[in-house]
Amino acid sequence: MPMRKYLLNLVYVLFATTPSFGGATFTFTDQWTTGGQGNFHVTNDTSQTLQGWTLQFQWGANITSAWNGAVLTHVGDQYTVGNLSWNGTLAPGASADIGCVFTTTTPGVAPTGLIFSGGSSVSAPVITSLTTATARVGQPFSYQITATNTPTSFAATGLPAGVAVSSSTGLISGTTAISGGFTVNLQATNAGGTGSAMLALSVSNCPADGNGDGTVDGSDLASMLSAWGQPSAYDINHDGITDGSDLASVLGAWGVCVPSGNPGYEKMPTVAQRKIVGYYPNWGIYQRNFPVTSVRADRINVINYAFLIPLDRTMPASWDHIVSEYRGWDYGDYTNYLQQPAGTTLSAGVGLFDEWADVKANTASEALTMSPPFREGSNFSQLRDLKQTHSKLRTLVSIGGWTLSSPFFSIARSAQKRADFAKSAVYVVARYGFDGIDIDWEYPGGGGLQQNGIGDPATDGANYLLLLQALRDELNHQTTLDGKTYYLTIAAPGGDGNIANINPAAIAGIVDWINIMTYDFHGGWDSYTGLNSPMVNIDPNPSNANWSVTGATNIYLNGMNGSGGVAPSKLVLGAPFYGRGWDNVQPGPNGNGLGQAGAEATSPGLGETEFPYNSLFSSGVLTYSSGVFAGAGGYTRYWDMVAQVPYLYSPTAKRFITYDDPQSMSAKMNYANQMGLGGVMFWELSEDTTTAGTSLMDTIYESMRLP
Repeated sequence: MPMRKYLLNLVYVLFATTPSFGGATFTFTDQWTTGGQGNFHVTNDTSQTLQGWTLQFQWGANITSAWNGAVLTHVGDQYTVGNLSWNGTLAPGASADIGCVFTTTTPGVAPTGLIFSGGSSVSAPVITSLTTATARVGQPFSYQITATNTPTSFAATGLPAGVAVSSSTGLISGTTAISGGFTVNLQATNAGGTGSAMLALSVSNCPADGNGDGTVDGSDLASMLSAWGQPSAYDINHDGITDGSDLASVLGAWGVCVPSGNPGYEKMPTVAQRKIVGYYPNWGIYQRNFPVTSVRADRINVINYAFLIPLDRTMPASWDHIVSEYRGWDYGDYTNYLQQPAGTTLSAGVGLFDEWADVKANTASEALTMSPPFREGSNFSQLRDLKQTHSKLRTLVSIGGWTLSSPFFSIARSAQKRADFAKSAVYVVARYGFDGIDIDWEYPGGGGLQQNGIGDPATDGANYLLLLQALRDELNHQTTLDGKTYYLTIAAPGGDGNIANINPAAIAGIVDWINIMTYDFHGGWDSYTGLNSPMVNIDPNPSNANWSVTGATNIYLNGMNGSGGVAPSKLVLGAPFYGRGWDNVQPGPNGNGLGQAGAEATSPGLGETEFPYNSLFSSGVLTYSSGVFAGAGGYTRYWDMVAQVPYLYSPTAKRFITYDDPQSMSAKMNYANQMGLGGVMFWELSEDTTTAGTSLMDTIYESMRLP
């Protein structure tokens, strides 16, 4: 038999014996007389994840180059194409595309006999560890997640504060100060998927309850006596031995343990009393390594999830621009994935800006039809878990922001688009289990990112009211359907020029509260150094007279341009958990760099114009010891007695940094309390520290005075 014919027969045998694991199609994307381009689309139609795959077909064309796949064999007209290293794992229902350029003597003839085959299937882990565990307040705790099928990572949500899971080993450990019953969602993941199980964790607040069953009784006494003279769980005074003093403690605590709850959490106000609002950026899981599980939910009662993207299907083409640098998408790409009730086609609405971070969808289109609507481990699922363990916590979707606000201008100018946007936004809230909507339009009248010629100061303010009213009406309608309370808030400007383009008093009649962005009064966009969030303005420029926390808040309280003021309880004071910086700054006459010429600086490690508060410590320019903050690494910390904020300056590095710390945050809290404001909002959660004495969240929480 000739070698060519032998090889062809061998390929046919392979085709006949290789099981098919999905569908495969081919489409021409371009053709010319002697060749063209095409795309193979393969889908895993099985119920298991595939690890490695191949695509086989017959084709008389000659493939000269391929992407997203590699030509493994080409014998005669028989091809075998395989995956690359990064797309070899395909979950159930997942797809891959392989593009190619080819030459041919017969135009228009497509490949035939497409067979998509999986190399191997991987089963998801099954958790085998115990479903119950006990712990004691103030005592070390450990629990090992075990599972079949070789997990590659682990997770656990719903854990009490002080206890954490190792994502690599599955060991849950730590020491908690919170007693009570906790339902912990355990997860083990490999290429085949994620296995879940629930752990019922009982944390006793009784040191004498050594077995953690909630009662100090005979079983504890028996266990104590059997451990007599040895270290044990009944060494209550921690002297290294179980003895008579520990016995006295057991007998004195005899009976049912009284749950202590979350120590201090009773101080947390309800949203109806005062608000502690923290923004959570969905990109925090990447850039800051700050998952939702890192949020200190015992220190806030509102999380604004930032951001979802407003979308207008017929927004002027001249406004369209790239809004997602990492994927190269503009608004027009996102409109394909506008969220809307089944069977409707809305003219405007809301989309997920990052479907993987938000709901763990593999594609934007998958997020539209997923059931359930989000997967375990996603940001949305972890927000749900936080609310289950923190009864006073509420979550809102924040729509817009500095980089995503352009569609608001055209949406607000059309009654149909306003109504459709409201339907979509409330659909998102109800579908994903949120408690309301925060609109962050920056800014009505213009002045935001890439808004030249877009804003209309004469009409945007009135249209903003109509947009908010449409949202309020739709939220009220949703309440009639499910009986839940829904909140509507806005992030409002701090600069008087932007405040003049809205009607705060009328807005306050529609929304539940207004978050004032009393920060970014100065930053690297200025040609000279200034203070980011001063309590009182010290800038000598008379046009900046109101550029301060008190100046902006007074405008909202007292009104401007003949409009009335807003009740203090409806205003939530904004605070930055970040600073701003300038380079090439000379010391100036006072040697501190303030008010001197400079150019915008970027923070170390992040390449951003924001200087996160915690990065000041990690980059070595700020230290804290024995209750004292001080500059480090050549920086001096200065305190402005009038503005009530600190700043850092290095004459060697010629860098100036304006920021807030617990001392300035205390001043802001004192002002909010004295004025009877509705609370405090901050941007953003990942930028704080957890070190005692330095945490801004601790300062806000401890300083909050109830009305």
